[in-house]
Amino acid sequence: MSERAAALLPIAFVGAGLCLLALVASTRGEVAHIWRWLRRSLRRSLRIEAAQNALVQANLEWVPVRLWITARLGAALVAGAATFALFRLWLLAGLTVLAVYQLAGGALERRCRRRQLARHRALLEAVRYGSAVMSRAGNAVQMLAALADHGPWEARRLFAEVLDTVHQSAGAISVADAVQRVQRRLGDPMFDDIALALTLHERRGSRLVPALETLSADWDQTLGLQREAKALRAGVEASVLILTVLPFAFLTCLELLAPDLLAPFRSPLGEVVFGAAVVWMALGYRLLQRMAAPPQEARVTLALEGER
Repeated sequence: MSERAAALLPIAFVGAGLCLLALVASTRGEVAHIWRWLRRSLRRSLRIEAAQNALVQANLEWVPVRLWITARLGAALVAGAATFALFRLWLLAGLTVLAVYQLAGGALERRCRRRQLARHRALLEAVRYGSAVMSRAGNAVQMLAALADHGPWEARRLFAEVLDTVHQSAGAISVADAVQRVQRRLGDPMFDDIALALTLHERRGSRLVPALETLSADWDQTLGLQREAKALRAGVEASVLILTVLPFAFLTCLELLAPDLLAPFRSPLGEVVFGAAVVWMALGYRLLQRMAAPPQEARVTLALEGER
């Protein structure tokens, strides 16, 4: 291809895109439908809802989800561009983009698991303390006030948020509604159980102390199983990290010490062989990633907003 043809090729693509837009712009409904479909597809591919939930679980709700996704994609693209500038291999650059993107997501997931474990321990202590307070006071509001003032540090702000919502509404919002608001924002399975117990106590008149004692016993066993599962996953998680980082470290050392050894991979046949190796590596990485994935506790919710 001549230089003139190569220069005209982007102009031709832009012109074709403008013509396509002109053809579909005559019907606004079709354009709106296509735009909605593109937005839904983009949200599914970027997993915006899952990223928002992970930021909340990691106590990073102050970080906008769009900023996090943009920073994650930007870091991956910058790393891919640097890899291509060093090795001149498109496949390796693409693999670098995927690897950095996954590493950033893995870092957020590990922080999320650490914060969730600390929150679950605090909530377990809060349930035990709340059961003792409730057995003496017999009032859910007094129990929440005691937890907000003297409960475990990691759980205080949650119960304080519930009380603030009730007090600021001047009685217009009940304790159950305030708890469910925090429950929807937090998306934590243990807080779901606490919210369910409080909601049933306020709206159905059920006894709260036995429910809290049962909840404490169940989650004590669950946290013990989670600690055992974490010990069993430690080796697999280390293998996933090594599998992701070690090939790039090896290729970087090879490029710096003996760049001629990578010359065969820049030929068409070498790119095919290298691509097959990349696919095989990606499959192994995905398998190990699934093996290292922690078990997810099922969420339990009770939709009682309309039953007043």
